Amino acid sequence: MPATRQQTRRLNKRVDENAPLPTTNAAISTRSRAANVPLSKPVQPASSLPVMRRQYSSTTTTTVATNILADSKPPPAETKKRPALGEVQNVMKTDKGKKGLGAKEERKPLANRETAPQAQRRTRSAAVVDKEVKRDIKETKRKATTSVPISKLPARSRSTTASTSTVEVRLKEKKLNVQEEEVVQPARKKRKTSSPALIEAVTPDIDKEALYDHDGRELVLSSGSGGTSMRSPKRVARSKDAGWTDLDAEDEGDPTMVSEYVIDAFKYMMSIERATMPSPDYMDKQSELQWPMRRVLMDWIIEVHTKFRLLPETLFIAVNLVDRFLTERVVSLVKFQLVGLTALFVAAKYEEVICPSVSHFLHMTDGGYTVDEILKAERYMLSTLNFDMSYPNPLHFLRRISKADGYDIQTRTVSKYLIEISCVDNRLIKFPPSLLAAAAMFLARMCLDRGDWTPNLVHYSTYSVEEILECSQAMLDHLLDPEFNTDTSFYKKYASKKHMKSSFFVHQWAISRWPESVDGTNPYLGRELEYELSEI
Repeated sequence: MPATRQQTRRLNKRVDENAPLPTTNAAISTRSRAANVPLSKPVQPASSLPVMRRQYSSTTTTTVATNILADSKPPPAETKKRPALGEVQNVMKTDKGKKGLGAKEERKPLANRETAPQAQRRTRSAAVVDKEVKRDIKETKRKATTSVPISKLPARSRSTTASTSTVEVRLKEKKLNVQEEEVVQPARKKRKTSSPALIEAVTPDIDKEALYDHDGRELVLSSGSGGTSMRSPKRVARSKDAGWTDLDAEDEGDPTMVSEYVIDAFKYMMSIERATMPSPDYMDKQSELQWPMRRVLMDWIIEVHTKFRLLPETLFIAVNLVDRFLTERVVSLVKFQLVGLTALFVAAKYEEVICPSVSHFLHMTDGGYTVDEILKAERYMLSTLNFDMSYPNPLHFLRRISKADGYDIQTRTVSKYLIEISCVDNRLIKFPPSLLAAAAMFLARMCLDRGDWTPNLVHYSTYSVEEILECSQAMLDHLLDPEFNTDTSFYKKYASKKHMKSSFFVHQWAISRWPESVDGTNPYLGRELEYELSEI
């Protein structure tokens, strides 16, 4: 008996869901075995779970799950068959509207389940389409013959208007396309639009070169009554930039040049440059500061900027923050260096990708200030300026003008040196950044003998020679100053090979071109450029 029990347990473990039942005639003894159950059928013990076996018929693929119950008595006939796992029963509605289990209901294909109301809807929509086609043909014929005289239309439009058979063919094709749809949408209210023939009649053939003027920019249109020609609206070219060419058209396929937005971007920058400019005479309000002190502070800022290898835009933003803050607040001499240090720290965080930390800036002051003082000064400066950092950098305008100059690297390097003079010379504070860039480019081209100020340069800088002359003269006065110092950080920065020794070259060019008079009675002192241009 113990051996029989062990064999029964092994058989139960080997039972699989899809495995066939054992057909052996050996008697398997169990504890709970009924007297009327033959020994040929294996019976599972009552403690084991029911095992399901799938049987497949030759006529149908319906899956039937068979439960092998531990109890030997068959279920009574009155008891409903319990649905096995995976068995799907068809549900139908009884006479009382309740759902119950019943026989299978014959399914119909989806294509044959069209109801009568849908067929009627298709018939009505087709009738509506026929009515619309007839109305469109009649309206097209009437408008094509009465709206615009055929004699005053181009040849292409005249032929289109004269032959209305083409329109009828298009409308008939539209009718056939609507009828071929399987599911026809209900007819909607049609908007009143112009007919195709009328649109082609009033639209000129813009591909013809004869319709344009000699320069190919304006489209010549014929008036409705007198036959006189009209021109499309065009921006009236100013006299100072007459003859310029569109250089942005070359960059139309280059996404990095954003030729679609470059004009609007620079117009916006020029509109806000006046709002971010400091007062040119703010030093009169300061009790302990003077203009030479500002020059010393800016030269120290340039030195720190060079040692940290920051971007050129960072320097101009820092100088602008210092001047704007001194315009609004009175600063003592003790805190003057802290103002310059804080401005450079804020500008670096605004412009740089990797900004130096506060400890690096503190190292440049030899422990003159603490971290708390710099952070407090930063909050005070930004709150005073209303957190307005939208300063249009003059280098952006310089790159725009360099497009008209052919991106000459020597001219642009000299121009950068001349623009940076505004950081140390207070006489250039009153000029906006766009004018600083134009004046620097003008003086650099004169220094390198690059030719006249062309219409393209006038257009892309938006300044003529007369408008540039005053700012360029202020830059030249800085170069011709008898107290010009060659030991400053600003001069040494541009005297390096990295900047092509532009500071040395420009200074030598200026003093050789306009040497200092011995008695100081030079009648052209302070207006050398005006005299030079008058001689040309």
